[in-house]
Amino acid sequence: MQVHVSNTRNEMGKAAGKAVEKRILKVLKKKESIRIVFAAAPSQNEFLSYLRNSKSIPWEKVSAFHMDEYIGLQPDDPALFSNFLKRNLFDHLNFKEVFLINGDKNIEQEIDRYTALIEKAPIDIVCMGIGENGHIAFNDPPIADFNDPKTLKTVELDQACRQQQVNDACFPTIEQVPTHAITLTVPALLNASFISCVVPGKYKKNALEKSLYGPIETLCPASILRIHGDCHLFTDKGAYTEPSQLHFERETIGKDLFTGNFSLLNSENKRIETQIKPLAKDSNKLPFFAPGLVDLQVNGVNGVDFNDLLLTKEDLERAVTYLLSQGVSSFFPTLITNEKSRILSLLNIIRKVCEENPLVNSCIAGIHLEGPFISSLEGARGAHNSNYIQKPDWNLVQKFQQASGGRIKLITLAPELTGAMGLIKKCHKSGINVAIGHSLASDKIIEEAVLAGANLSTHLGNAVPLMLPRHPNLLWDQLANDSLYVSLIADGFHLGESFLKVVLKTKGEKAFLVSDSTMFCGMKAGEYKSHIGEEVVLEPNGKLSLKYGNGLLAGASKNLLEGVQYLIDKNMKSPSEAWEMASIIPFTFLDISTNQDVIIFSLSELGQIFIQKVVKEGQVAFQQKT
Repeated sequence: MQVHVSNTRNEMGKAAGKAVEKRILKVLKKKESIRIVFAAAPSQNEFLSYLRNSKSIPWEKVSAFHMDEYIGLQPDDPALFSNFLKRNLFDHLNFKEVFLINGDKNIEQEIDRYTALIEKAPIDIVCMGIGENGHIAFNDPPIADFNDPKTLKTVELDQACRQQQVNDACFPTIEQVPTHAITLTVPALLNASFISCVVPGKYKKNALEKSLYGPIETLCPASILRIHGDCHLFTDKGAYTEPSQLHFERETIGKDLFTGNFSLLNSENKRIETQIKPLAKDSNKLPFFAPGLVDLQVNGVNGVDFNDLLLTKEDLERAVTYLLSQGVSSFFPTLITNEKSRILSLLNIIRKVCEENPLVNSCIAGIHLEGPFISSLEGARGAHNSNYIQKPDWNLVQKFQQASGGRIKLITLAPELTGAMGLIKKCHKSGINVAIGHSLASDKIIEEAVLAGANLSTHLGNAVPLMLPRHPNLLWDQLANDSLYVSLIADGFHLGESFLKVVLKTKGEKAFLVSDSTMFCGMKAGEYKSHIGEEVVLEPNGKLSLKYGNGLLAGASKNLLEGVQYLIDKNMKSPSEAWEMASIIPFTFLDISTNQDVIIFSLSELGQIFIQKVVKEGQVAFQQKT
């Protein structure tokens, strides 16, 4: 927004008129006609006077609209905004077309009619003012909606709005002011290419100060004008307040990753979504707003191993800090097959830290038990220790759940094991998701497991033998089952590109990403030892392999954000599609309706993601240092 302050109302009106005149002529160099929306109020008198007397504007190329109208007044009532504009502009000039709102007709039909007229083509210019209560058009604070999907709507006018009509001498008493009106919505106004906003006089001083310097919020609808890339506000000394040290920009302004609409983070770190599109010239400069990334399989990160009995509160806090810096605001610490008492100890540690640290508790959305109820056969078992593999045992699950404080939300198991179907049913009934993984189940067993309540394939394509029958095999069987979600490790090492592409095409919105990261995620390239003594090599490209294993993978070292980046770099998914696979889809799988966390990030010219800010439960949990 650009603010132009004049000494007098006349100078203000002239400045606004010249700006709109210049804009009209500029647009008409590229188009044969122009579409303009006008406001009707005494505050516009000097501005309309300039336009009315302009010798430069070819009015025969202008299609005119107005932004609001009272409901219920007689057609000849001088207080009607249509009649105001006729007296002050429309009847004096030869417009191409003038479209008036009729508030005396069937209101629903009139809204449909005028909506169609407005939406027929983009609006080039909106000429507006700001009300004493901060409204724009008749979008008063009680009903203003920056995310309004409508173009026009009926509204009930608030007391301050109606009193202003008396103050402006439009009505003798407030009782004579209509209680309802038709108005263009906030998005309909702000989606114009150019906005002229004329705000004179001492009675507008408070509203203008809030509009310019207060929080962007619906309590002052005009504050949203600040996000528009070509809004020019014209005011006079009587209305204007000089900025002071108390006035500062409180909002972060960006655009929604999925819609491209403006999105804001207000002073309370609450996200405000809109139906307002940034101008093309501004769009590429804005950061993206997206929901937090959700990783349902994290064995460890940044030197912290969630399966290490020496795990401490400081370790978990360090892991959370690292994950937040990578845009991961919700995750499942994943405990793999281990001795029962060790799993219980680890669950107790995680529970106690969650009880002591609210941020850790809010980031740990659940716990994933990857075992101990898995196949002991080579190929399916993976890196899990066969000495600790257990038969499915509901009593043991209950002990685990009690130790975790009810945080176990996902169990990966092999459904072919004796007793697995009964366990799946009990888990499903108790709200624990069950995934098929580390398994050699047949097609019939997979189908039976799904009927019992299994709903996910854990890291599909991994923890399977190197050689499988051409058909049938457990990969095709899981891909073909429409009830199963699949999680995928997209790090460039665990899955081949062709297989990944096939799964993405087959599963669509039931495929999501996990990192399956180990403690080596986030660490520098080099040689390391795990907490169980394995020697591993972390290469500069992120490949993690056993030092003496002839290149055999030793787990994953890339985080979920890097998985998103991989899909983008390989042109498998657009940025919004890849992000959805790591945020919205896993939340949908968990049957959580909304992801309130906010990630603000930028994309480089080469498509690289840079996290700028992470907001978790209304608090800034991470902010990139500048």
